[in-house]
Amino acid sequence: MASDSATTEEQGFGQPEASRRWERILSQEERVSRFDRWVEFLSAVILSLATVATAWCAYQASLWDGDQADHYALASVASVRAAELSNEALQRSTIHINLFVQWASAVSQDNQALSDFLYQRFPPELQVATDAWLATQPLENPDAPSSPFAMAEYVVPENLEATEARQQSSDEYELANRANDISDRYVLLTVIFASVLFFGGISGKFQSQVIDLVMLIISAVVFVVGLGILVTFPVQ
Repeated sequence: MASDSATTEEQGFGQPEASRRWERILSQEERVSRFDRWVEFLSAVILSLATVATAWCAYQASLWDGDQADHYALASVASVRAAELSNEALQRSTIHINLFVQWASAVSQDNQALSDFLYQRFPPELQVATDAWLATQPLENPDAPSSPFAMAEYVVPENLEATEARQQSSDEYELANRANDISDRYVLLTVIFASVLFFGGISGKFQSQVIDLVMLIISAVVFVVGLGILVTFPVQ
């Protein structure tokens, strides 16, 4: 009878205890499996978004690199054009100075015919400046400019064009530097999104749920920060 009672206890009380123990183990395994599935799902979402963002940043960086090259080329062309125009302006000014010196010499020698001949052949800009200079009475007015070339009226067109070309060159260089800066920032973002791929890729690979969750959170936070920076950048 005692043996039957012990058997009854093992079957009646021992078996439910073992069942409860297995149920707890199975429940724990099911909970861990569900957690792992969620980690893998969220990690896949973050990795997909980070991959798209990385590709977009690389694409934009290449576009801005091309824009930078175009602006540098235009700046170089404008710089060369400015140098050519400056040389032409210098040559033209040299001719003007020689004409004016010969005219002034003819006037000082009272050679009216020669002075009139030379004056009629003054380029328009030199005639305008000479007339304005004579109006200041330079022989009587000590405050008068030293020559027509010191007058505001004396303007050589090539000098104006050279100034515009130099300004264009400077503007193009600024645009090229800006494009280079934007391209560098996009490259930096690819590094940030690469770190997202790293942390998201290793989440779910540890035995500890805490570590898996921390890796997933880090990847999500870095992705959100990178995305927030990305939306502030200009696009092409």
